[in-house]
Formats: sequence, structure tokens, C-alpha cells
Amino acid sequence: MEFTELTDYPLTGGVLTEWVPRPAARPGARGWVDDARPLTPIHADYCRRGVEVFDPRAGTDDAPSGSWLGAVFEVPHRHDTAALRAALTAWMQRHEVFATTVREEHGHLRRGTLADDVVVTPAVVGSLRTGTRVHEHLVAMFERLSPMRWPHCLVATIAEPAVEHAPLTAAPRRDDRFLLVFGADHSVMDAYSMLLAIGEIQDLYRRALAGEPIDRTPIGSHVDFSVADHAAAAALHLDHPAVRAWHEFLRHEDGRFPAFPLPIHDDSPRREGRQSGVSSWVMTAGDADALNAGVRGRGHTMQTLVLTALAGATARVSGSSRTRFVMPLHTRTDPRHRASMGWFVGMVPVDIDTGTSRGVDDRLAAVADEVTRRRPLAPLPYPRVAELLGSDTTPRFVVSYVDCRRIPGADDWARWGARTLRGASTSGDEVYLWIVRSPSGISVSARFPSTPVATDAVHRYLHALHETISDLAVDLGVADRLDRRRRSAVRSHAALTPGGLR
Repeated sequence: MEFTELTDYPLTGGVLTEWVPRPAARPGARGWVDDARPLTPIHADYCRRGVEVFDPRAGTDDAPSGSWLGAVFEVPHRHDTAALRAALTAWMQRHEVFATTVREEHGHLRRGTLADDVVVTPAVVGSLRTGTRVHEHLVAMFERLSPMRWPHCLVATIAEPAVEHAPLTAAPRRDDRFLLVFGADHSVMDAYSMLLAIGEIQDLYRRALAGEPIDRTPIGSHVDFSVADHAAAAALHLDHPAVRAWHEFLRHEDGRFPAFPLPIHDDSPRREGRQSGVSSWVMTAGDADALNAGVRGRGHTMQTLVLTALAGATARVSGSSRTRFVMPLHTRTDPRHRASMGWFVGMVPVDIDTGTSRGVDDRLAAVADEVTRRRPLAPLPYPRVAELLGSDTTPRFVVSYVDCRRIPGADDWARWGARTLRGASTSGDEVYLWIVRSPSGISVSARFPSTPVATDAVHRYLHALHETISDLAVDLGVADRLDRRRRSAVRSHAALTPGGLR
């Protein structure tokens, strides 16, 4: 599973339909009501950063744009409007987060919740002849998503146009399948939610199409989780161990988050331009299984091996034995939230120093000890820590590792051509790496400043990561079991444009 921009997906033309959530229209409907449940600190911080750049005096009612996430995949069934309406409506109704929003009132953020059911209705855009036009429409659609304007999640389908009198020489039709794309503002969805949604939507649609009962029972609510997360933040204080840990971590770079290990700027003035991206498969499924067996035999996990390889890549390209970054970790500790849509993410500081490690066991142990030491910080919201420390700095080098092989539907992702998506980002100093283990193997996706220096630096780093993984395979005694056909081609969507789509 790769995490890229929509530009990377081979879209084709077809009939484009938008699926838009709306409040159910029925007698006695109450509409939006005030909701006293607080926002999570990360949700509130995200909204405030958007509000800061939103000037209502500008003569427009446009809400501030946010950051959107989503997915695209093929549905292996015919396109049926009634079944899609039923499936997508059930999906929205199962997750309360899709029926809540935020507004600013006298400098304060207020939650509102829809007292009535959400229903999803189709709006046919029309038949778009090329993938380029489909791409342009979808990007414009998803870029309207905002943390301050409902709805926060939109869906679209692309199906073959109906042909009443197709010529006998026409190419075989593929109307037994269609593409589905969804995008959601980050305030209501995290990376794990994207992955969960793929299988959930597929299952709901299959049931609706077959006329089977659809379970509309609500799933554990992120809005309820927000209450507990808010309380965890309120319990923090300056002498709290978590606050002291973050203070110690940040003081090494004068209060700033650690930067990418290689320079990503030249001497020209720094600009907050649009970022580029790159995606690479670093292990096949067979590679991952062999390496996992080797590292498990030493008492460690695949996450530990990957982060050890990352530290080795840093040493290889920069000569430093120290690798410092921020790592997101999920906060779905309550079983009720395992299948929930929402933003269940905390972050922890990671500082790996392998300078005194002599062999592979020492290096693995150093990484495992650091992650174990930091993991308890994840449920303690960083925005409150930042408030206590008086810090407004934002992460610069972020590394995420997710093992998603057990997510329902994961074994079918390759067959469905599934891809998780992110919207375009602008930053002059952020480098993000998303490392994902799926049934197809392990992929690394990255975003970074669109500069020649940064592009070269990230490609060098990923190449070093490949080499370090190979070295670890030798150290673990499993090199002879690796797939020699390893898919190591790195492709950059910095060089791709919508005009290059089919």
C-alpha cells in the first residue's frame, strides 16, 4: 500500500458522480445543535491554525482549507445508484464524526452535531472523456474540504458511460466495475481510518447490491474519545514527565524540532512552496517475511528492524550515529475505537544513538529501548505540551510506521488497485516518511520541499535505506532468503503532471 497524491493514480475518463452527505429532510428535523463535548487538542490546534489565515472581512464566506486524506480503489461490481446510496449512507451513519463540525464564535471553537441522520445523495457531474479532466475535478472537489465547513468527507465514483447502441467492433466494456474515490478533512480521518474505510465501503456495497441486511449500528465515536483526550491534556503541567521529556528533546536544536539528516536547501531564499513526493517499495512480501523471522529470532519486531535501518541510512549518508525525528503513534487503545473513523493519533520524540553499538543486536536493542521509553507519551496530547512550553514550532522530520496487514480487506487491496491519498502540501522544511507494511510488502512514501537539493537528498536517503536493509539481512543471516526480484524502483510524482494521466 502506497500513500501518494492523486496525480500518481492512473485515472481514466468516465461518468463522474459526486456523493454528497446532507442532513435527512423529514418533518420535525432539528438540524444542527450545540454539542458540549470538547475537541481533542490536536483537532483544536489544527482548526486554530486554519482560522489564523482565514479573514472573514475579506468579503467571502469561504472557510479556511485544511489538509485532506483519502483513498481510491476499484469496486469489482456494477455501478448501482440505489445500492451506492444505501452503502455510503450507512457508512456515514455508523461514524458520528461525519455528523459533527466546528465553528468559531467570539474567538472560541464550538462543536455542533447534526441531531438528525446523515444521508448521502448523488450528483451526476457528467461524462468526462479523459483522466486529466477527472483528476482536475476531484482535486478541486477535495481541496474545498475544510475543518470549519461541513461536510468533511466527500465521495466520487467514475463509471463507464452507458452505451445503448455500441458498435460490434467496440472494445470489451468493463461495466462490471468502477472506481471509487473519497477524500476527508484530516480533522475527521487519520491514516488508519483511510485503510479501514476501503474494506468497510466494499463490504457495505456488496451487501447493498445483493439485497442483504446492512448493519447500521454506530461504531465507537471519535467525538466521545475527544472527551477523554481533552481530559488527558488538562492533567498535564510543567513538571509532568511528558512535558519534561519534550522539553529535553526540543532543547537540542534551540527549541525547534529536529530536521532531516541531510541539507534540503541551497543558498537561495527559502520559500514555502508546494512539496514533491516519492514512493518506493523496499521489500516484497517474501523479503518482509524473511527479515521478520530473522529479527523475531533476536527478540525484536519488524518496526524495530525498520527504524534500525533508518538509523543506518542516516549514518551512511551523513556520518552521524544519531537519528532524531518525531513518530506518530495511534491512540486507539480502547477496543471500541478499533474500527472507528477519526483522528486517533499522538506523537512521540525519537532519539536513536547507535554510536556505541558494536553489532546488530546492540543496534536493535538501542532502537527497541528508545521506542519503548517513548511510547507512553503518545496518549498525552502534544498541543497541550507545546502550550505549556510556550512553543509554536512544528515538526520537520516525521517518520511513521504502520503494519496494516490485519485490517479487514487488506488481502484484496492489490486486486482492487487500492491506494491511499493525501492532498498537496506546502512547506519549505518538512520531510515526512510513511513506511507501511501491507500484504504486498513494505513501501516508503515521502514528501519534501520541491527543490533540487531536497529531491537529491531524499533520493540518496532512500537509496541508503535500501542498502542498509540488505546489510541487516546479512547480519541476521537471512540474505539468502530474500527475493532477488526486489521491487526497488523509485518513482517521483514531482515529475508527473495531471497532463500525463490517461
